[in-house]
Amino acid sequence: MKKLIFTRILLFLLPCMVLLSAVLIYLYVLYDADIIRKPLVDYLYVAVTATIGVGVFTIIIANYIAISLMDKITTSVKKISLEKENLAEYDELMQYSVDIEQQRRALRTKIEDLSNRTDTIETITGSMQEGLVLINREGLILSANNSAHRIFGENIEKKNVMHICRDGAFQKAVKQCIAGDSAEIQIERDNRIYTVFFSPVFSNGNTRGAVVLFHDATERHRAEKQRREFSANVSHELKTPLTTISAISEMIAQGMAREEDIKTFAGRITEQSGRLLVLIDDIIRLSEFDEGRANIETTIFDLWELAENVIRTLRDNAGSVEIELTGERFDISANHRMIDELLYNLIDNGIKYNVENGKVTVELTRVEAGLCKISVSDTGIGIKEEDHPHVFERFYRADKSRSKKTGGTGLGLSIVKHITEYYNGSLELESKVGVGTTVTCFIKYQG
Repeated sequence: MKKLIFTRILLFLLPCMVLLSAVLIYLYVLYDADIIRKPLVDYLYVAVTATIGVGVFTIIIANYIAISLMDKITTSVKKISLEKENLAEYDELMQYSVDIEQQRRALRTKIEDLSNRTDTIETITGSMQEGLVLINREGLILSANNSAHRIFGENIEKKNVMHICRDGAFQKAVKQCIAGDSAEIQIERDNRIYTVFFSPVFSNGNTRGAVVLFHDATERHRAEKQRREFSANVSHELKTPLTTISAISEMIAQGMAREEDIKTFAGRITEQSGRLLVLIDDIIRLSEFDEGRANIETTIFDLWELAENVIRTLRDNAGSVEIELTGERFDISANHRMIDELLYNLIDNGIKYNVENGKVTVELTRVEAGLCKISVSDTGIGIKEEDHPHVFERFYRADKSRSKKTGGTGLGLSIVKHITEYYNGSLELESKVGVGTTVTCFIKYQG
């Protein structure tokens, strides 16, 4: 800007300075009496000197004027406020200011729009349960959401995706994706199983990067594993009594059984049939819980009276094991059959896994309004500490030889767990080998 002003002023002053030089030379000739006798060199010297002097003076004047004008312009521009009320003070810059204001508003609108979009995207991705990672074609992580940080840790941005996961299948899939092909793999990290989806991002036919999505499939894999184990266990549990019944029936049908043995065989058939019915009934009950078809009809009943009836039913099979009911008497509003099953399974286990002349104690207590505690303790063989996390799993038996002898199905405590969870309660297990076991259920019932 300053150079332009300086050039314009110089071009304006130059003719004037040339004219001034000519005038000075003329005056010099006019007042020099001996000028006619001097050589031509003197005339040239005077002309050049006058021209240089006038030129230097012109440059100095032009520069001074340019600086002065530039200072005034910059001072005015610095004072400009792009608000409408101040624009009228600078008529020459009015249109310039209006254009700047329009551009400023357009930019502000675009920035606000981009900011809103960014906030929306961050809110959505931040709330995702799946881990989301964006990478460029070099494999550097451009962005990662909260779930991805929980999987791989904080501050993974700007790192190479190959460095955060050393799994061979993962690294191969990354290379395949950057090359332009989608991929899907499964990896295990920190005892969790993830299904990882790789999707390339294209621009003008070229791969610009990739989107990597981590879906936690741990529960689905556990459920599939449990279903496989459940099917295998059910097949095994059904096969054993059915094989016994089939073998005995075939012996009787072919006349291979002696007359005096038929009554014994019939008793074994009845025993194994009863075992099958119990097993099938337990499986049906668990299926009802899994599918949400459990009987939800509630009635008000005396919990103490229900416990007495269960104890009375089991006392005939208790042998030398003593059963004691303690606590307090109170009514609850719940499903009668469910609570009956819960008590039956807990007390029955206490009897089956007890010792000779052992004892089972049933304690009923109201913890607070709408919450009661059902605790069943025995003086039996106890459960190893490493088995504690698994005792409520289906078909799990801490002592398999004892279970076969007592005819247990391995589903009793699993049913207890489902009933407790149905009533939004909780379970506690205390057990020590050779000392005994205590199972406590906290049931939230309708008061």
